[in-house]
Amino acid sequence: MSLEQNAVIFAAQETQINARNVLAVLNLMVTEQCTVPFVARYRKEVTGDMDEVQIRAIHEAYENYLEREKRREYILDQIKKMEQMTPELEKKIMQASTINQLEDLYAPYKAKKKSKGMVAKEAGLDPLAEIILSTPKTKEQLKAEFGDKFNKPELKFTTFEECYSGALDIIIEMMAHDPETKEILRKDFWSDSLVKSTKRDKAEQEDKDWMKYKDYFEFSQKASELKEPKAGHRFLAMRRGMTSKTLKVEVVFPEEVALGLLKRRFFDKANLGCASDLELAAKKAYANYIYPSLDLEIKSELKRISDEGAINVFGINLKNLLLQPYLGPKSVIGVDPGVRTGCKIVVIDNTGKLLGDCVIYPHEPKNQVKESASILSAIIEQFNVHHIAIGSGTFGRETLQFIQENVKAVKDGKTNATLISEAGASVYSASELAASEFPDKDVTVRGAVSIARRFQDPLAELVKIDPKSIGVGQYQHDVNQARLKKSLEGVVESCVNFVGVDLNTASAPLLAYVSGIGPGLAGNVVKHRETNGGFKNRKDILKVTRFSPKVFEQAAGFLRIYNGAEPLDATFIHPERYEVLGNWAKKNSIEISDLISNKDMIQKLERDSGFKTEVGEFTFNDIVKALKSPSQDPRTEFKSFEYRKDITKITDLKIGEWYPGQVTNITQFGAFVDIGIKENGLLHVSQISDTFVEDAMVALKVGQEVKVQVLDIDYDRKRISLTAKQGAQVNRPAPSTGDRPRSNQGKPQAAPAPAPALKNNAFAGLKNLKL
Repeated sequence: MSLEQNAVIFAAQETQINARNVLAVLNLMVTEQCTVPFVARYRKEVTGDMDEVQIRAIHEAYENYLEREKRREYILDQIKKMEQMTPELEKKIMQASTINQLEDLYAPYKAKKKSKGMVAKEAGLDPLAEIILSTPKTKEQLKAEFGDKFNKPELKFTTFEECYSGALDIIIEMMAHDPETKEILRKDFWSDSLVKSTKRDKAEQEDKDWMKYKDYFEFSQKASELKEPKAGHRFLAMRRGMTSKTLKVEVVFPEEVALGLLKRRFFDKANLGCASDLELAAKKAYANYIYPSLDLEIKSELKRISDEGAINVFGINLKNLLLQPYLGPKSVIGVDPGVRTGCKIVVIDNTGKLLGDCVIYPHEPKNQVKESASILSAIIEQFNVHHIAIGSGTFGRETLQFIQENVKAVKDGKTNATLISEAGASVYSASELAASEFPDKDVTVRGAVSIARRFQDPLAELVKIDPKSIGVGQYQHDVNQARLKKSLEGVVESCVNFVGVDLNTASAPLLAYVSGIGPGLAGNVVKHRETNGGFKNRKDILKVTRFSPKVFEQAAGFLRIYNGAEPLDATFIHPERYEVLGNWAKKNSIEISDLISNKDMIQKLERDSGFKTEVGEFTFNDIVKALKSPSQDPRTEFKSFEYRKDITKITDLKIGEWYPGQVTNITQFGAFVDIGIKENGLLHVSQISDTFVEDAMVALKVGQEVKVQVLDIDYDRKRISLTAKQGAQVNRPAPSTGDRPRSNQGKPQAAPAPAPALKNNAFAGLKNLKL
C-alpha cells in the first residue's frame, strides 16, 4: 500500500514529529504491516528509537487523515450527483482542513427533503432576496414596484407576500449555512460559551438515583475549561445525568453577539428598508440552525475530549495493574471468601494447575473456626504451600484475620496470607473460557482459582478478563466503547509484549496478545503444543498451522523458550540477530551459551565498536541489556502488605487516625485507596501532597502503597475522605450513633448452604485431617 505525501504531512503536523520519522513509521505499519510492539522494540534504528505512545499517535493521525479524506470524497460525489457543484464550491471543499468545515459546506445539500429556502430558489426568488439585502425600499415599496413579477402560482407562490416570505427563507438559510460565519462563531463559542446544567422538573420521577447529581443541579463552566483533561469527568457526569433525564445540559452563548455578527456580515448597511425583517431572519437562522448545530457540536467535541481523557486514565491504571509485582511459579492457596455459603478453597501448583478444592465455614452462622483452620493447615502441609491469596471483596478482611490468627503456619511466618483484588474474578468465572477449563466446577471455585493465579502472575490471569471489568476506570460505560476497546487492547498488548511470554506454558488468551498472533493463531499454538509437546526452539513455531514467516517476524522476539536448544530463545534478542551475534561469538572463540551472563565477554562485546556499527546503536544496546539480564522481566517480585488489624468495617475508622493503604484506582480528580475495609477512601488531588499536585496520575499509580489520614466519613453514603498531607485539618467530631448505618439484625437470613460431605471433598485424602 502506497502512502500519500499529504497523509505524512498531516500526521507530522498532528503529532509534532519530524516528517521523516513519521514516514518511516507509516512505511513499517501501513506498507509492511508491522505491529506497534515490533516496531517499537525491533526497528529502533529506522524510527529513531520512538516509543509506543509516539508510534500509536502517528498511526492514529494517519487513520484520522483517511477518515477526513473519505468524507471529503463522499461529499464531492454527492453534490456532483445533485448537479449542484460549482468551481467555487469544489475549491472550498478541497481546501477544507477539518471534518467540521466539510460538514458546514455540505449542510445545505444533505437535507432529506427540500427546505423552504431550496423551494424558493427553484421558484427563482434569488433576485428578490438580493434586492431585499441591498435596497433602502420597504416591503410595501417593493410590492408596489414589482407587483406579481416574481409570482409562480404553479409553485405555490401566488402573491407578493408569499414571494417575499420565500426570499426571506433564502436569506435565512444563506446566513445559517455560510461556512465563514459558522467558523467565526465556532471559535467564539469555544472561547466564550458556558456549559450549563440544571435539574429537570421531573427528575425524581425519571431516575431513582437523581440525588447523586446534586452537585450539577445548578452548575456552569466555560466550554474552554471543560476541554482541559482534568475537567473531563465533570462533563461526563453531566452527560450521564442528562442521559438519565435528571439534568438538562445546554451550551449558553450571548445571542446578541451572534446576531451582531450576522448583521455585520449580511445586512449592516445604511438605510435598508427591510432591516426589521432581516433582523427577524437572523434570529431564525441562529435559533433554528446555527445554535442547535454548535450546541450539538460543542457537546459532541467535549464528549470526545472527555472520553479521550477517561480512556487515557483507564489505560494508565490498567498498565500499572497488569505490571504490578508478581509472585512467580509457586504453589498458592486461593480463597474466595463467603459467609453463609462458606469460603471456597483451592490449591494450584506452580504452573497454575488446579490440584483440588473444598469449602470451609469459619464465619457465622457455623463458626467452624478450629475445623476450618485444621483443613487449611493440612493443605499447607500436604502441598508445601507458602502463599495464600484471599479475595478482597465481601468478608475478605475478616477471612484474612481468621487465617492470621488461627492457622499455625501463618502465625509462625512460614506461610504468607494476603488480600488480592478480586475485581473481575466473577466475570472470568462465568465466562466460556472458565467453563471450558473447569466444566465440573462451581463459579465460586473458578473465581478462587482466578484469585490464586492472579497472585502468581497478574498479567497472565487478567488478560482473560474484559479490561472494563477490572475496576480501574472512570465512566467506562459512558465513553465511546469502540475507542475504549481499541485503547485497552493496545495497553494489554503493550504490557504482554513488554514482559514477554513463555511459549510452552502461556494460555491462549495470553498468546493472543503477542505481537502479530491474535486469538485464532493462539488457539492453533496451544493445540499444536498439546498434540506435539513443548517447543524446542522458536523456529518450531513455524510448524503451527497458519503461522506464516511474517507472523514469525512480528512475534518471535516476544516468545520465550527456557532451557531449549537455542540459549538466545530465552531472551528478547530477535532471531534475525542470531547470525550476526553467532559470528561474533565464533570470532571470539566462545559459545553463545557461554556468552549469556558472562560479564567479561559481555564487556568485551560492549567495547566492540565495529559490532555496534554493524547492528546499530539502539539494537546494540538492547542486545547487551538482554545478555546481562536474560529473563528481563520488568516487574518486581511481590512483597507482602499489611493493613491495620484493628479495623474490619467503616464504623471502626477514626477521624484523624492514619492508616496504611494501597491505591486501587486513579481518576482525574484523585485516587481511591484500599485501607483494609470494604469501602475504598477517596484521596482528592488536593490532598495528595503538601506541595501542589495538578495531576494525580503523575503523583500516584495503581498498586502504590500510601499512608493516609481519615478526614471525614459519610456513613449514609459510605464515603471516606482521606488526606496524605501532614498538616491537614480533619473534621474530628465523629457522627452520632444515629448517623451510622443500621445493622441487619432482626432481618430474616437465608439458610446456610450445607457443608459438603467428606467423601466429596477434594482434600478428603489429606493425612491427619480431622473434622
